[in-house]
Amino acid sequence: MYQREDVNVGKLLKRLPKAVRSKVQSKEYLDQCWTIFKKYDAFQREKLEGSSLWKALLEALPESFAQAILNNQYGWSLQQDSVHAFTGCGRDGEPAVSFIKFPEYVKFTLALILHKYSVHSQVLDCKMALKPQELDHSKRKTKVVASLGPASWSEEMIPKMIEAGTDIFRLNCSHRRGGDFERVYPLIRKYSKLLGRRVECLGDLQGPKFRVGELEGEPVPLIEGEVVEFGICKDDNDLIKPGRITMKPTKEQLALVKACKVGIDLLIEDGIMKVTVVEKLSDTELKVKIIRGGKLKARKGVNVPDCEIDCAALTEKDIEDAEYLLQLDPPVEYICVSFAQKAQDLQELIDIMDRLKVPAEKRPKICPKIEKPQALTNIEGIIEKSQALMVARGDLGVELELERVPFAQKLLIARAKKAGLFVINATQMVESMIENPVPTRAEVTDLQNAVFDGADAVMLSGEAASGKFPCEAVMAEAAASREAESVKHRLQQACPFVAIDGHMPLRPPKAVHCGMALKRQETDHSKRKTKVVASLGPASWSEEMIPKMIEAGTDIFRLNCS
Repeated sequence: MYQREDVNVGKLLKRLPKAVRSKVQSKEYLDQCWTIFKKYDAFQREKLEGSSLWKALLEALPESFAQAILNNQYGWSLQQDSVHAFTGCGRDGEPAVSFIKFPEYVKFTLALILHKYSVHSQVLDCKMALKPQELDHSKRKTKVVASLGPASWSEEMIPKMIEAGTDIFRLNCSHRRGGDFERVYPLIRKYSKLLGRRVECLGDLQGPKFRVGELEGEPVPLIEGEVVEFGICKDDNDLIKPGRITMKPTKEQLALVKACKVGIDLLIEDGIMKVTVVEKLSDTELKVKIIRGGKLKARKGVNVPDCEIDCAALTEKDIEDAEYLLQLDPPVEYICVSFAQKAQDLQELIDIMDRLKVPAEKRPKICPKIEKPQALTNIEGIIEKSQALMVARGDLGVELELERVPFAQKLLIARAKKAGLFVINATQMVESMIENPVPTRAEVTDLQNAVFDGADAVMLSGEAASGKFPCEAVMAEAAASREAESVKHRLQQACPFVAIDGHMPLRPPKAVHCGMALKRQETDHSKRKTKVVASLGPASWSEEMIPKMIEAGTDIFRLNCS
């Protein structure tokens, strides 16, 4: 997007207010920059990258500029642009600034602020959409994370996935069995070296899972309005049957039932079925009313959005998996903690690293998966102990409701980027590519919006692990991300709140925070202004269906003359 030679540092810095210009050009400022660098160079490697570089830059910049960047929702995107342009680092490396170059980098960033503010505050024009498609993927900054599984973890497929554009392979510990990881991990490192590509690995701990138990017979119909028992199995014969739903007596599931109170909702099978607690008989037995019915099958997942469940974030399996990942050589670059609700959940992983005496420079970046509403309330503490963050829209969509996820995504990405974290956007990014060789228009739009929001990486789950077109899915994410990067600067001003050449800055926007995503879902559709257009066809144009479609919310019917 920007080349270093495009930014005339000497000329641009002359536009700074005199006091700031004098300070920046003084020898004292040079020494100050080096002192700040040493403060954040914890391992004395004489280079800074990632969140350490971001924090050092903010401290080194003149205060008015640092505050202007922090007040701007997209301030961190300027740092990404400046470090990539300054270092010339492409997608195969992590941009880092050396000790000796740090003062020069700070000045370059100041100049880039002035350059972007003056050059790209132009009016948008629809003809801009006709620009040639961006095909140079060596410039791509957004990483593609591919989950490994039967479709992609063979020795034949690993190099193909790397050549397609995979930057990070996800090792899903939910499926760690039979020596698969022991076989696959060396292959990733082998082919990364052979192909001359920097490829990282992310270990994803399963976290506590909540599931209903086994069936006594056929799937049990749950009928709306009925009140049934919901409890922990009393013995091996206490199975799911009409009038009773049971869960196995694991530590986590005992804690879930204990945490439930009257009025709490339990969502079953990704929210397809919903029950509400109407009576608490004991710490292991409830009575629930069926709000949304269906056919209940064995081992279906249970979500409890309104409870912070009092159990360890890491199960016995997670501890075993974490110990395995931490002892790999070379070490994995990231470890994800699933269902993180508070800072203490991440401390459990840090304690394992301490117990195993993992050296600081070999410790993976801790990446909490934000999947529960409670994490949004406790996000500051979570960020403090993290170096990365995943917006895991699967369970988050179940617990928060689908309609509230996009807003939460934007808030989480903005907050994490402001803290200098590496952010991954995940779940159903190109879900249709499990079966189809190309993504839908809506999926490409979703991918590019994640890049516009500021995500550093976009993730493939089933598309890469078990889909029919894993390499094509990687290429689709890579192409959509690169195209979004090439126009992102048109949509976001770098830093419009700095007074330049005597012009008054715009008023900074109201500060946003992740807790805003917990606002109540809007259910008063009489206030809706956006119209719903429904195309008519055999499924919807009968006399019986037309009034149902209107009652459902259709504002405009489309008569397709084709």
